[in-house]
Amino acid sequence: MIHGIIDYALAGAQMLLPGYLGFSKKNVKTYLDLGSGILAVNAVTNTPVGIRRVISMRDHEKADAAFLATFALLSFTSNLSKDKKAFSFHLAMLGLSVAHYLLTDYEDKELPEQPASTMALDVLEVAG
Repeated sequence: MIHGIIDYALAGAQMLLPGYLGFSKKNVKTYLDLGSGILAVNAVTNTPVGIRRVISMRDHEKADAAFLATFALLSFTSNLSKDKKAFSFHLAMLGLSVAHYLLTDYEDKELPEQPASTMALDVLEVAG
């Protein structure tokens, strides 16, 4: 569950902070796209914080590895390397993401898949 909560925080930071920090439009879009991808994968992962529990943690691990590879490759793009503030943000996010990946137990016990029809009831139950 902790992994999912941290994923939501990292996705939010990637989607919101670049615009707030005044990055170029291209860098803002890059991080918005990355953050949206991480948010989407996390939302459909079979964890207590998943919204629609469709993919396993093993598949989530593969997606995380792909996101890390993308982050690493982005380090070499001119858009980031020319902007000191954006590059510092990038390295911080990359470092946090690598640590997050390495500290995660992807073999954690999974929850039974949740049918879409019961999800609304769960939301109402939590809200009420």
